[in-house]
Amino acid sequence: MNKQTFLDKTIVHLGEVWKIIGVGTQTEQNTFCLLLNLNRGRTQKNGFCGAQINDWIDTEVLKAAK
Repeated sequence: MNKQTFLDKTIVHLGEVWKIIGVGTQTEQNTFCLLLNLNRGRTQKNGFCGAQINDWIDTEVLKAAK
């Protein structure tokens, strides 16, 4: 599956809601992703700035994400 299809999808990871904003390398079962938290962050002059993390996500979870 093309990695670009995972961008802008929303998943629940570590008990929080995250938006996938970057996709990196893939192994047989996992994909390395840059995630943006949709709830935790701070409001700045230019709007809301969500917390970000990098983590390995199961590829099957990404395929099922909306």
